[in-house]
Amino acid sequence: MPQEIQVKSLLNKTKGRDSWFLDDYTINPYSGCSFNCLYCYIRGSKYGIHMEDKLSVKVNALEVLEKQLQSRAKKGQYGIIVLSSATDPYLQFENDYGLTRDILELILKYRFPLHVITKSDLVIRDFDLLKEIDQQAILPD
Repeated sequence: MPQEIQVKSLLNKTKGRDSWFLDDYTINPYSGCSFNCLYCYIRGSKYGIHMEDKLSVKVNALEVLEKQLQSRAKKGQYGIIVLSSATDPYLQFENDYGLTRDILELILKYRFPLHVITKSDLVIRDFDLLKEIDQQAILPD
């Protein structure tokens, strides 16, 4: 079972738009990762040692993200969000927490464009929201 943690921020502004993912922001609803992919860049960092043993859920993520997205939208600071950059958003306990789906609903509400990185077929559950986000998102300049 993952550890439940509180966070101060969920929406992270990238230093520059990546040419591969075109991201302006990243969101990671979970910490750690159970997929343990050999090619993952996190594995080579100080955060990558025994990642599957450090799984955690950011339980206040929705309240924090709502404030951050609302503030950015109000200022017209739209940008492409990558979900997730450091861990998969559809870890095995997403079925219990549903945090990624709730985050997608907030992203839709504030009309941010989105790019999802996952190895899980659980993403199929959210195709309805992803389609709506694609249709309603405000693209950045």
